[in-house]
Amino acid sequence: MRDRYYRLMDAADLPSQAVLVRIRQDGGTLLASILGDADELESAPDLVLFRAALLRLQQDLAAIFVLLEEPAHWQADWGDLVDYRVTRKNGKPALRFAQPPASSQCDNAQPGQTLNLNSITSPSLTT
Repeated sequence: MRDRYYRLMDAADLPSQAVLVRIRQDGGTLLASILGDADELESAPDLVLFRAALLRLQQDLAAIFVLLEEPAHWQADWGDLVDYRVTRKNGKPALRFAQPPASSQCDNAQPGQTLNLNSITSPSLTT
């Protein structure tokens, strides 16, 4: 499944419990940063989007939002970019950021099982 990001037109529209990544061009190079991050490091967008995904998981945030200087800067291999304005109904977000149901493949209810993260393409449970 591809990663999904939500494009904002204005940082003021950022919902609570979300992380915001800003992508801009500086002299022909695309740079990105996580707004509000203590380090405020600018790096390649794919690296910053990965850091944002980790932050989202660590802090149990709802989604990753993106501010783009120019829509043409987005690269399809980073994931799907959804325009957040289109996903609104009656002034409220139409999206619910509920957690997906737990997969039985990753069910750690049974003691002694761990998730094998060595294989991205086919994770499996090991005992």
